[in-house]
Amino acid sequence: MRNNNKKELILAAALQVVENDGANHLTLDAVAKKAGFSKGGVLYHFATKKDLLKGMVDYLIETSDAKLLQRETEEKLITAIVQQENQMTTQERRASFALVAAASEDEELLDPAREYYSQLFSEVTRNSASSNEALLLLLAIEGMRWLNILDVNPMSGEQTREIRRLLQKRAAET
Repeated sequence: MRNNNKKELILAAALQVVENDGANHLTLDAVAKKAGFSKGGVLYHFATKKDLLKGMVDYLIETSDAKLLQRETEEKLITAIVQQENQMTTQERRASFALVAAASEDEELLDPAREYYSQLFSEVTRNSASSNEALLLLLAIEGMRWLNILDVNPMSGEQTREIRRLLQKRAAET
């Protein structure tokens, strides 16, 4: 098995540990067990828990960015973002927990996410006819995304779908 595949398996296992057991249960031992590797195998790819968390945050940013780039060729960036939220996979939901885990471990680990969001907000405002409207849509979709990730969304499924339809409509008009 190639090293990249092993690294991806370890990251997937780490994401599962955080989603299923919580960020406070993320240990190199727990990840090794979930991945089916020895602790030494995990340490070969991620020398410390901090390195593992950084890898998880990087994975989240890379997968999110790749999906946006794929969609952005067909539509405006804000429209692509709204559409992407409707198609969040279990793996991406798990990856989002990496931000929570990283924040609880070391605030510096969020620096790549801060940079990513700063660039994303800049691009959204630059690529929209109404930058404030686009920012409002981006903030609304991010808020909904985090309510769903944390499983605290008080809206019914029908309400959520209706709000997403409204966001899609507004994004198309922005």
